[in-house]
Amino acid sequence: MSETDWSDAKRARVEAAQRPRRIIFNDDTHELALADANTPEGFLAHRIAPLTETQVGTISWSVLCGQFDAPAYDSKVQPIYGDAQGAPVKYWHRVTENVKTLAREHRCPLHLVCDFAHKHNMEAFASVRMNDVHDSFMDANAMTVWKRTHPEFMVDTHGTLPEFELYTTAQDFSHEPVRQRKLEIIEEICQQYDVDGFELDYIRHPVLFSRRMRGEPCTADEIAIITSMMGEIRLLTDAAAERRGKPLLIAARVPDTFTTCLDNGMDVISWLEKDLIDILIIGGGYAPWSLPAETWVDAARSHGVPVYPCVNMGKESLPLVRGVASNWYRAGVNGLYFWNLGTPFEFMTGDELIETRRRCYACVHEVGDANMLVNRDKLFSVDSATGGVLPYYAHLSPPRPLPLESKHGALRSGVIGRLTLIVGDDVISHPPARATLTLEFDDLLWKGALLARLNGKELTGGRFTPASDGQTDCQLAYDVGVPPLRPGSNVVDIAARNDIELPESIVTILGLALTLEYA
Repeated sequence: MSETDWSDAKRARVEAAQRPRRIIFNDDTHELALADANTPEGFLAHRIAPLTETQVGTISWSVLCGQFDAPAYDSKVQPIYGDAQGAPVKYWHRVTENVKTLAREHRCPLHLVCDFAHKHNMEAFASVRMNDVHDSFMDANAMTVWKRTHPEFMVDTHGTLPEFELYTTAQDFSHEPVRQRKLEIIEEICQQYDVDGFELDYIRHPVLFSRRMRGEPCTADEIAIITSMMGEIRLLTDAAAERRGKPLLIAARVPDTFTTCLDNGMDVISWLEKDLIDILIIGGGYAPWSLPAETWVDAARSHGVPVYPCVNMGKESLPLVRGVASNWYRAGVNGLYFWNLGTPFEFMTGDELIETRRRCYACVHEVGDANMLVNRDKLFSVDSATGGVLPYYAHLSPPRPLPLESKHGALRSGVIGRLTLIVGDDVISHPPARATLTLEFDDLLWKGALLARLNGKELTGGRFTPASDGQTDCQLAYDVGVPPLRPGSNVVDIAARNDIELPESIVTILGLALTLEYA
């Protein structure tokens, strides 16, 4: 390709990457596990068809079965899920036959996703999980035959730290055959399917080399291996784009910060500089309030690469999603990426399915548009390290500010800690009808001994809520005004009162949240 042609091709890619796509919706292919997924209508009905009236602009469908690193489409280069394991898999056991039935009697599932997306003016991306390890903790016979017969290509688990035990079945990308298996899937899809791009999902799962199992950062040589593989993927997609006469995009989902990316083998700055990615999906969604979205936007903007932070909480609270979306739009992101939004209704049917899906999908009707968030109720928060899945994903993110444990020395000086609360809403131009700052802590003896300041102003009139049965967290809720509340960064100082005798116990601050209610 000549220099002029290359410039034209890149220009077309940049334009395609910059097209408005308010929401990228990742689908882990679970719908293929359902009994009625052996027809196009049944396959599409559960998760995909309901997206037509939403703000979703891109469906990123997992071409490797959402759990066990085997094709979920009619692949000719690798055995499909079930066949790849050499025997029926107890988990998602219907997938194998449903894929075969669709491919034989109708259309391959990936063809159906592409057809549906294009019919409804959406993009279809093939989501490739770079190192899925669900076979380390789920069905006992879930590991593929390839993995079982090639243990030499797996990570060395000697000296594995507890927080990396989830990844004991990860493949080590220092081995060329491991990388080749990803490349051949991408090449096949380039040749056989009308996808608009690929999502390279490095967060499912983020261990690419053996040294990570011991908590060691990747070496320069290992980082170079992944960069080289990204270059090979670009060659494949550019060649396919030339044949097709239209761009083929590469999106990459990466850890939360540039530092955590490098530690895990991903030199994203180099990827940007070498024109190896077109769309950047940032974070696993496990520390959304700490995600440095503005830093990512600043780095990507000069390369024409749009940024989409990962939402991994849509099924929980619409005000919570609105809050984190408001923060990210303030930072300049182009849209949002939703992960696992369909999991709460995986096996539901009837009215329960309809109601749960309605609740879970409510966010994708509005949060893809920053203007629709104005004057809508929101919740803003601070990340905490508590939670069942977080230890396994802590190495993706910066340290979480909470929990904050007081120390005896600090208490003698009255200081417990300082937290930063980011508020994306312009509360000056659009003041809320009510703003409530809530402090969670673990010892009711401290209900009258804590003191909170917002941007230097002491808060008064805190309303105490005791812990519920089986819980340890108490709450103090304060009504706050504008000012001291302000858009952007807000400083919350937490201290012990100095005019009373303090409890002898050590208090731990578990949570901090701001609720904005609009008239």
